[in-house]
Amino acid sequence: MADTSFRLRRLAAALGVACAAGALFAGHQVLAQQAQLPLRGDLREDPARDLLTRTPLAERSVLEEEAARAGEQYRPFSDGALSEGEPLAGDRPRPDAPDTEAAPDPFAGQPAIDLARPQLREGPEGRENEPDRAAERAGAEGQVDDTVTATVPLAAIDSLDLERNLRVGADASRINSIETTRRLPADNPFAPIGLRVGTFELFPSIEQGIGATTNANGSADGESAVYSETTARFELRSDWSRHEARLNGFGILRRELSGAQIRDTEAGLDGELLLDFAGGYEGRAAFNYLHRPESASSPVELTTGASRPDRDTLAGELGIGREVARLRLGLTANVTRDMFSDAELSDGTVLSQEDRNSTLASLRLRTGYEVSPALIPFAEVEIGRRIYDNRLDAAGFERSADRLALRGGIGIDIAEKWRGEAYAGWLSEDPDDDALDAVSGLEIGGNLAWSPLRGTIVDLNALTTVEGTTSPGASGSLLYAGNLSLTRELRSNLTGTAGIGLDYRDYANSSAYDLTWSGQVALTWWLNRYLGVTGRARYETVTSSDAGRESDTASVFMGVRAQR
Repeated sequence: MADTSFRLRRLAAALGVACAAGALFAGHQVLAQQAQLPLRGDLREDPARDLLTRTPLAERSVLEEEAARAGEQYRPFSDGALSEGEPLAGDRPRPDAPDTEAAPDPFAGQPAIDLARPQLREGPEGRENEPDRAAERAGAEGQVDDTVTATVPLAAIDSLDLERNLRVGADASRINSIETTRRLPADNPFAPIGLRVGTFELFPSIEQGIGATTNANGSADGESAVYSETTARFELRSDWSRHEARLNGFGILRRELSGAQIRDTEAGLDGELLLDFAGGYEGRAAFNYLHRPESASSPVELTTGASRPDRDTLAGELGIGREVARLRLGLTANVTRDMFSDAELSDGTVLSQEDRNSTLASLRLRTGYEVSPALIPFAEVEIGRRIYDNRLDAAGFERSADRLALRGGIGIDIAEKWRGEAYAGWLSEDPDDDALDAVSGLEIGGNLAWSPLRGTIVDLNALTTVEGTTSPGASGSLLYAGNLSLTRELRSNLTGTAGIGLDYRDYANSSAYDLTWSGQVALTWWLNRYLGVTGRARYETVTSSDAGRESDTASVFMGVRAQR
């Protein structure tokens, strides 16, 4: 019994000691909390900053060691976490440490990040996705509370920039990086690159080869021959932003290697200048020069055995046009000069051709109306005068004549498919001599280019001209000339050309006629951009009311062409 009482007294004493210790510890905690923070009310700024700056000793040691290894002190992210002038926890000097200068701030001079305002981001088109809400609140309330340090969350990316998050389609093309230059493939890798001459581009070429023909001079009794042919050409094009100019030239030299004699020389030069003036005015200046031996099918009869004379034609043209709403007006002046060299007989006798030299001056007035940008119908009237150097020829006839022409046609410009013009009308030249009849008849002409598909060009050219003569009592003839050609890029380095031609000569006030058919095919195979192999075959036949003028000619040619 006594033992039990002793145990109860010891248990009561232990409980009393535990209660006293618990009360002492609880009181100590309450006093500590009351000394530091109030239990109710708002959290003051100074105690909050003290809590942010206090770092446990163990954790502070680790941060200081890491900062020492990195060569800089630990700093909080937000500038608002510390009041002005308050040193960082890691920067507080120790009592036993010597006085040293403060380490330089690596972020000095940089603008502080205001976490109270959301940062604006640029969209794909340079526009701001979200307005400045803080600025709006400042305008509404008059001030912004800079003491707020909480971060305002931004809107989701998919709601700010939907275009950036759209799925790329399967047909989207890849764009090269900025560091590289995007090079487009050349339309024709074997086209000439040309030479730069000031503000012009020059494209020269030369062709050398050997040909064979069954009729060297194109006459009814012509003989076969093998000949050498050299052809030089050039094309000069302007590279101007407003006006346009071009100049083309060629020269052909033929000499026989065996068989009948061939001494042919041809040369040509033509140029054009297009001017674009203000007020809807357009100007055009053009010239043309052509030197060639006269064809054996010429309407002028020469003494048997006489050589064919050379013919030089020089033409100049100057015109101006204006657009008035849909109306198109144009005025063109033209001058053409024809000159013939003397013919020679086999015994050296000279046959003068001075009676054939003449000059044609004319004026054309055209009026058109734009039905659409692709179609412009027009009407044209031409008046002029042909003047011969000799007022009276060797037979005593006055061959100078007045010229009159009326035409109607249409101009076509359909993108890259159709381009050019075609016309028809009536043409007449009335000689001054009453004994000579007027040379008149239907006139057909024009030039059209058609591209049915890429790499294919179809050209149609037609022209009607008045030809004079020195035959006594004859006025002359109308010559209708036309040709149709097809050019096709069979491969990138292989080009083929096929064409047919038709010439019909109608003698004035006579049933006499001359009809010439011709056909030609050609191929050019480019070994590289500068050198190619070319070949062609041609056949020509002439039928006439005069059997002495009929002939057949077949020829082939093979050569090498170089271009730049």
